[in-house]
This record gives sequence, structure tokens and C-alpha cells, in this order.
Amino acid sequence: MKKIIFSLLVLIMIWSGACISNPEELKTPEPPRVPAIAQLEGSYEDAINGYSIKYPPEWQAKEGGSAGADLTIHNSNHSCTVQVFIEELSQPTSVEKYSSSVIGNIQQKLLGFMILAEGKVQMGNEIGYEYAFEGRESGEPLKAKLICLTSENRAFAILVAAETNIYDLVNEKIDNTIYSFRLQEAFSLADIPRDESLILYGLPPITLDPALVLDSDSALFVQEIFSGLVTLNQSLEIVPDLAESWDISEDGTVYTFHLHQDAKFHDGKPVTAGNFKYSIERACDPETGSQVAGSYLDDIIGAKDKLAGEAEEVSGVKVIDDHTLQITIDAPKAHFLSKLLYPTSFALDKENVDSGEDWWRHPNSTGPFKINTWKKDELLILERSEHYCGELPKVQKVVFRLWGGVPMTMYEQGEIDITGVSGMNIERVLDPANPLSKELVIIPELSVNYIGFNSTEPPFDDPKIRQAFCHAIDKAKIIEVLFENRVQQADGILPPAMPGYSEQLEGLDFDPEKAKELIRQSSYGSTAELPPVTYTTSGRGYVSVLTEALIDMWRKNLGVEVTIRQIDPESYPYTIKQEKDQLFDIGWLADYPDPQNFLDLLFHGESGDNIGEYSNPEINARLETAREEMDSEIRLEMYREIEQMLVDDAACLPLYFNENYTLVKPYAKGFTGVPMTMPWLKYISLEPDE
Repeated sequence: MKKIIFSLLVLIMIWSGACISNPEELKTPEPPRVPAIAQLEGSYEDAINGYSIKYPPEWQAKEGGSAGADLTIHNSNHSCTVQVFIEELSQPTSVEKYSSSVIGNIQQKLLGFMILAEGKVQMGNEIGYEYAFEGRESGEPLKAKLICLTSENRAFAILVAAETNIYDLVNEKIDNTIYSFRLQEAFSLADIPRDESLILYGLPPITLDPALVLDSDSALFVQEIFSGLVTLNQSLEIVPDLAESWDISEDGTVYTFHLHQDAKFHDGKPVTAGNFKYSIERACDPETGSQVAGSYLDDIIGAKDKLAGEAEEVSGVKVIDDHTLQITIDAPKAHFLSKLLYPTSFALDKENVDSGEDWWRHPNSTGPFKINTWKKDELLILERSEHYCGELPKVQKVVFRLWGGVPMTMYEQGEIDITGVSGMNIERVLDPANPLSKELVIIPELSVNYIGFNSTEPPFDDPKIRQAFCHAIDKAKIIEVLFENRVQQADGILPPAMPGYSEQLEGLDFDPEKAKELIRQSSYGSTAELPPVTYTTSGRGYVSVLTEALIDMWRKNLGVEVTIRQIDPESYPYTIKQEKDQLFDIGWLADYPDPQNFLDLLFHGESGDNIGEYSNPEINARLETAREEMDSEIRLEMYREIEQMLVDDAACLPLYFNENYTLVKPYAKGFTGVPMTMPWLKYISLEPDE
């Protein structure tokens, strides 16, 4: 059944201006038919393209779909599908001519094609043209209906198709759905008050589910839309968020959070301690499929049992009353409060989550901003939430132009207010003679970019091979030639602005002869005995110059040929652990400013974020001891020693620490830099130049 519907929809996508240039004129009945429409509960509105449609409450709507559909609506078993298509027209065209060209293409491809009915139809204030038709595909009888409308330079087609017996069973629901389609005035950026709206370039989020988010593009939105017990201020200090205060027991294991009395979800519903218990337990539920809950919640008593599917609840999370939440952890840990900055513990509305698998596209959340408009791959508008219990954002709206163009060009043309500076533009932006130099903000990022080794498979289960691959890379040359010294060479793992960073750390320096000697000392004896080595990276065919440089250095300095395998960039953060080969590239951006967030999460043998599955019993034991050390100076010194051990053992190949080069319009006040994933939009105000 799915094959039949998909094939017919592909036929529809043959539309083009050429199909309309010499259309056959139609004799159309007058006046147009006005269909009766029952009231339906499900609804979808596309403010960007200017249309709306209703559908039965048990049916589901999803943006996009096969054959380039803008919207797909289907019943519960997917046996009947309604899709909306939009086409840009090169010249104004009557709805009769347009619908004639579309049905003409279908007629040429569908066996036994027969029009059952046709004519004008009243669609709100617009006149559409419809065809009911049938035919056969792959021997199966097919029944379908097509309605077309035109509006200025665009055409809309609403198509429903199903096997004949299925179509007849749900005919009333089909008609009620397709005849509810209405055109409305399309959204324009000109409608947004410029003095109240921050406009940015953006990449679309992969998910807004706080329990699932892994990539930084999605996390940017999650941090602004949702909120938790605590947050970071612009000085990277932990401050109250939905919890106005907290108490810690004398033994450092029991945290009692007192929620704001006026903490509310975006719909005005009160936030209670029960919402936090639900959120934490949902994140730890194996059915949720979180890859991060184990890393950020496993200190809580009972979390590991819940993650393993051995408990119904997380016993260490207790609701004392609506405004009091108690969390008990397994040992005193100085970094525990920092872990609550990660979205896995953010407050969720259970009713919202239970509304459907795509609930996060319409989240009822608690952050400083809520979603106003979201058109996939085009526009995402955040609006200030008046129910946020903290200091309200200074701007009314933040408009993200998704895939809107070239960010630097957009910034220079005044289309966006803040943008990062790409490598090819840094030199001219740094030029004091360039006016843009006065708008530049440079902030060291709390991140590290490194090459990971799959330590569970040959040849990188041998530490001497890992060390050899490190000594074979001339990082100084890479930084100078490829990055023009705009990033800092990483000899270790902790970035310079991170507590615990050590200038005395000794890295594995560039030494090809030592690298070759390590190969000879290894269990393999020579490069000829090494198994094939594959390097996993993100991409869609294009190989970065950095990847090419690394491959070339391993070839020249070790005599090892490394092949490349690419994974789609969008799925890379979510699949790399399962799909990694012997080598892989990765970047880590701080979730909180603590060395535990790097050394423990990335390299402890039992950490879910340990993608290379590196495990060293002595280092594991030291990391576990450091977790429970409450003296700050002793703790940081422990992490310095652990970092040196990780570097010596070549747990990874650190490459560089990044710096953010950001352009900010003079009228956008309050931007102090974003060194890590954290909420920052609420601090921005728009003020005229003085």
C-alpha cells in the first residue's frame, strides 16, 4: 500500500513550467461546488507558506514527506495519506490550467486512468479545481482526489490516494480533511517588528527532546526553550533557575531544592516537583533511548537501576511537596550541581510528552523563550515567555533564518544581527582598517577537537600504536597552515579557560622517528602487519582539508594508508559510537565548566560518552576518587595528574582548542561571548546607536 501511494506522489512532482506553457483549455462547471465540512480537532498551520488544514484527531500530521511534499497527514495505520505540495510558478497561471497540467501527468503514468468527477470547488475565499480519479498501479486498484489552487506566483496541490477499498471506508474523513484546506496571508519578515526582534542565522535542530539531545545546534534551542533547577549566568557561575534556592546535607549527598512559587510552563500551568521527578525518570527509562542520561544522572541513587530496566522509579528523587524536591546521590561530589545544567533533568510536562512522538515540535516548556513559528528548514521564531519565572528576555522575538544563505553575507547586508566568522573571513575582519573589526568579539571556547581511537579493536588496542599515530602528526604545521594560527594547539584535553588546565602538561610531540620506533616495539612489529585502518568522519562527499592533512601525514610519516568513511553530518553525533571505525574525529564542547565534564565523561571506562571505549583500570580508579574529593585545590591537582596519564597513554589525539570569532551589530547590546552551550539570548537587548 505504501508503495502505491509513494509512486503516485512521485508522478505529481513532474510538474514544471513547461507543463503549463501550452495547457488544454477546460470547460468548467459553474458555480463552484461548496463542500460541507465537519469540525475536526487536529489542525496544522503553515504561517510561512500561508495555508492551514484540519484533520481527524486520531490522524497525524508531519512536515515534509515523500516526493518533496510540504506536509503529510496519514491515518493511524498509514493506509490513507493526504499530502500538500507547493510549487513556485514562473508566471501567473489560472487554477484550471495548472490542475490540467498536473492531472495530465498522472494520466500518462497511471494504468486504466479514469476521471470520476471534476470541477471548480469553493475553498474558503478561494476557487480551487478538483479531480476525483481512479486507476491501477502494480495491478492494484487505486482511488485518489486532487485539489489545486493558485495564489500569485505559487500553486498548491492537495492530494489523497489509497487503495479503492480503503478510500471508500474513510471517504468522509478524507473529504473533511482536504476541503478544510485554506489559504491565508503568508508570513513575511517584514511583519516582525525590527526594533523588538533579534535576527540570526541558524541550523535546524535535530531534536528538542532534552533527554535525547546530543548536538550543539539542537542544544542551542533546548537551552533557550526549556529550563531546569539551576542555570549559568554570563560569568559561568551556577545560579538559581526554576529552583530559587537549595540546601545540601552535611555529608554532601542530599540536595533539597525549593522551587519558585511562580514557576510555570508556557501555557501557565504551575511547575511542580513532580515534573522534575517525571523528567529524570523518563530520561532514565530505557524505552526513551537516551544516550546521555547515564552520564549526567547516574550519581543519583536508583538511576542506574532505572537505566538498566530493573526499577520502576529513581529512588533517589523524592517529591516532598509541590515546591520541594529532594535528590540523594551515592557519594558527595563537588560537580553534581553542575550536572543538573544538562537538559536531561529539565522540567517536562507529561501531558505534552504523551501527546505524540513529535511532541517536541510543539513543546510546552519552561524556558525564557517559547516557539512562536517553526517552518522546517526555513524559519524558527522564538518568542519571549511571559511565564518565565526568571528575568524576562529583553527582546520580544528571536528569528532564526534556517539555511538562510551565507551568514557573513547576510550580516554585512544587515539581514542578521550576530554571526560567527568563518576562517576565510577572519583575516579581513581582523584588519583595523575594516569597519567590521570594531564589531568583532573573540572568545576562547571551552572545547577540544580531537581524533579518537577505537581502543577495543586492532590496532589501537595497543597503546604503542596509538602513541605512534600521535607522534606522526605535525600539529603546529596544521595550526599554522590550515588554521592560520586562529586556534590554539592542543597538547592535552582540557582547554585553557577550564579549571584544572595545566601549562606544564607534556604532550606527545611531533617525532616521526619515535613514531616508527613505537611501531617496531608494538605487538605488530611493523606497519606491514597492521590491519586495515579506516577513519570515520562526517560529510556528504567533500573531504575536509584537515582530514586530508591527517591522512597524508600518517602516510608519509608512518607508511600507513588510512581510508575514509563518511557519515551524514546530522546523524553523526547520534551514531558515531555505534558506527565508528578504527579512527574517528570528534569535538567536545563543555556542558559545564568542570574538568570532570571532559576527563571523566570522555575517558572513564564505563562512561556512555566514551566513544572510543578507552579503559585504563588505574585511570578509572583515579577518576572515581576525584569525583568524591571535595577540596577544590586537591581535586584540580588530581585532574591535572589524570590528564597527563591520559595523554601519555594516548587515550586520544588532541588537535586544537577553538576560539569563537563573532560579529555583533553595535545596536545588539549585552553579548559577552558564548564559550560553551548555555542560555544567552535573554541577555541581548536592541538599542539604537548613540
